[in-house]
Amino acid sequence: MYAILLSVLSGLLLAAGFPKPSMFYLSWVAFVPLLYAIRGRTGKQALALGFICGFVYSLGCLYWIDYAVYHFGGFSFVLSCLILLLLCAIMAVYPALFALAAQKFDSFPVLYVFGLPFVWVTLEWIRAHALTGFPWSNLGYTQTPLLHLIQVADITGVYGLSWLVVLGSTVISGFIRNYCRRSGIAVLAGLIVCVLIYGFWRSGQIERLQQQQAPLNVAVVQGNIGQAKKWKRSFVDKTIQTYARLSEEAAQSKPVPDLIVWPESAMPFFYGLNRNLSRKMNDAVTSTGKPLLFGSLGVEPSRGQVHLLNEAYLLNRKAVFLGSYAKQHLVPFGEYVPWLDLFHFVQNSSVGPMDFVPGTNPGPLILKGLPVGVLICYEAIFPKIARKTVRRGAELLINITDDAWYGDTSGPYQDFEISRWRAIECRVPLARAANTGISGFFDATGRECGRLPLGKRGFLTCTVYPMSYLSFYVKYGDLFAWFCVFITLCAITFRLQRWIRLRSGLRSEKE
Repeated sequence: MYAILLSVLSGLLLAAGFPKPSMFYLSWVAFVPLLYAIRGRTGKQALALGFICGFVYSLGCLYWIDYAVYHFGGFSFVLSCLILLLLCAIMAVYPALFALAAQKFDSFPVLYVFGLPFVWVTLEWIRAHALTGFPWSNLGYTQTPLLHLIQVADITGVYGLSWLVVLGSTVISGFIRNYCRRSGIAVLAGLIVCVLIYGFWRSGQIERLQQQQAPLNVAVVQGNIGQAKKWKRSFVDKTIQTYARLSEEAAQSKPVPDLIVWPESAMPFFYGLNRNLSRKMNDAVTSTGKPLLFGSLGVEPSRGQVHLLNEAYLLNRKAVFLGSYAKQHLVPFGEYVPWLDLFHFVQNSSVGPMDFVPGTNPGPLILKGLPVGVLICYEAIFPKIARKTVRRGAELLINITDDAWYGDTSGPYQDFEISRWRAIECRVPLARAANTGISGFFDATGRECGRLPLGKRGFLTCTVYPMSYLSFYVKYGDLFAWFCVFITLCAITFRLQRWIRLRSGLRSEKE
């Protein structure tokens, strides 16, 4: 029983590192109870204990999915809970495999202390790409409050911090078991010092580079319109009026914005197709005299059918269309149904359309010669999309989203902090406009300019410094993660060879 309780404790410690409650320091010791629990266990027992840990971990991080599915997915409370539990069970497979690796490395101190962090990053990388990919709760994200520590993300991505945090647990566990005590503490302390030195130096360098760039004042508008009202036809005019009024106030405030940004699907109609509503929206733009980037619905004819697009439109100050970007990575079961033959009942139960198709053009939009990369909602958790648009020339990232689906849970806070990492990795500023919050700005070091809190209607204007700069991570991507995959495969090969030799030796003795 104590082993189960220790596994649960590890799951709780892992979840506690994320917003809320953002107890990032607990992440450094989170795996210690689990690693202690699997001592002397069989492989099956280690898998089970790791699964329990992973299930609690996922439930604590992702409980807000139940809120979205129940309130907006058209499912009963029981079914929405079952969907959440199923997702948590799938996510728990990865910690289960980590626990199995720990059990197999148990008698090899070097692999146990220094090899397990590579295994964890490998599992995070697989989770980010398997099926539709879901890199939401990567352990490195817990360290967001330590701004100088996470500057190394422009080399390793979030995986570098995940590796370092897990090393904290394995070094402590190794110390308890007299495994690599001195070397473990020395390596951990040395790496933390080196990463911090790099962080202070790098953030100072990037801040100086930013000051050499031409400033751009960007205003984000947060309409705070609930989903229950937003999609009602009778409320569309009110929605346009709300955003128009807030934009006029922003245009008259100091600093005067050079660009105004509205959230994802801020205009809940087909812009350009619905002439009456599109005209009213254009009037709102011309009345401010400022360029506008906003989210709306689009359509794409394909094979005799019309499919939906989740789009961002860029208009100049005279409401002339400058370009659009369609969301490339859609939300499974939210915007489309994967494996439709198996999950047809999901589409039938949904209260909204689920036949969106992904966009195909990752290129940035151009505003007065400035390339602007757009990330729509869910795309902000996928570094590859941000990297791609920055490689194509984007000097500013804008994330438009609608986190009203999550209500007043930890979901919007987690989403907000994850987007901060895209600015650090790509070394370009990022502006974020959310329907109900949290909206805000990050410079190229991830430092926050300001934010609009969850559930507040208003606007916020900040000065950003667009940069034409390609970081190591933008150029080479997840090279560190691939290195972790390579080391993990080498460790598994070594362990298998030792197992084969042991079995061969036992057979020889019997003969």
